[in-house]
Amino acid sequence: MHHYTQNGFESGRQSRPPDNQAQSRACYVSTGLNYCRQLIGACLMLFWLGCWQPLPAEDLSEAQIKAAYLYNFAKFVEWPAEALPANAELLLCVVGSNVLDGALEALSGRTVGTHSLRVATQSYASLELSGCHLVFIGASEQQRFLVILKTLGNAPTLSLSDIDDFAVKGGGIGLLLRDNKVLFEVNLEPIRNAGLHLPGQLLNIASDVYGR
Repeated sequence: MHHYTQNGFESGRQSRPPDNQAQSRACYVSTGLNYCRQLIGACLMLFWLGCWQPLPAEDLSEAQIKAAYLYNFAKFVEWPAEALPANAELLLCVVGSNVLDGALEALSGRTVGTHSLRVATQSYASLELSGCHLVFIGASEQQRFLVILKTLGNAPTLSLSDIDDFAVKGGGIGLLLRDNKVLFEVNLEPIRNAGLHLPGQLLNIASDVYGR
């Protein structure tokens, strides 16, 4: 498994952009050079949008990068007020087995705006998506994810996954691994149907946007 070094940020401080050269030097010592370059770009993008809060680990795996993206996606989503009142708990439901090597569970207890993030893991056999604000569907549910999306219907829930063609087939945000890079694509149709909104800044950096 490749690991990638993340430097240049202090938690809770955003006084200046990260040191690109320092990050680049750190990346060159790893075997995941393309990941490192991409991580630097993602950090810069999220820094300038004022929403990046890095994970505490210095070395990030592919799973942790995906978890970091999800955490920052949560900062961009606008839910209807009745679905997520001020100061209410933000619930991330994780469906599947060994999803992202447990990286999503590490997000539990973090804050998203005025909301505390809680992570709840579920199996398909005991699926209960009522009240979930975000649902991440693991790769173990490759054969069942369309059924899970149908179960969600138009609930005010953002669906995410790293299953191939997830967004193309009706999911909200799909995380992709292409040429040693983690990218994401967005399908606006289910997001609109759920009453959610994503800002243009986020859509501008997606690899593909469907349903405009």
